[in-house]
Amino acid sequence: TKFLSVDGKSAIPLGSLVVGLQGPEHTTFYINGTAPPYSTPKPARFVIAKTDESFNVTSKTIADLSWALCHDYSNWTGAIKLPSPVQMAHKLAELAGMMDKGGEDIDHEKYAGKAHFL
Repeated sequence: TKFLSVDGKSAIPLGSLVVGLQGPEHTTFYINGTAPPYSTPKPARFVIAKTDESFNVTSKTIADLSWALCHDYSNWTGAIKLPSPVQMAHKLAELAGMMDKGGEDIDHEKYAGKAHFL
């Protein structure tokens, strides 16, 4: 899914939040986390599958938190497309997949608390 400006001549700006395009079962929203100079950005789609009733949080709050976490990735100075915990999990899975035994023999205590590794 790609979104354009109202006049259709340019891409939506960096950080744009698109709501209201949801399916029948789950609340969804899109965040445009990138602004490529020569192409149309493809926003990330977020699906709120379930929320804890006692948590008392709105989908706007979850969207704001997601956008804030897009700025929290330690290996990049600007915003990234996905929230930093998602990016770190992806990188860790990629690194573990390249290791013998799928990373099962790695000394996890050696890397505990070292997010810059990811």
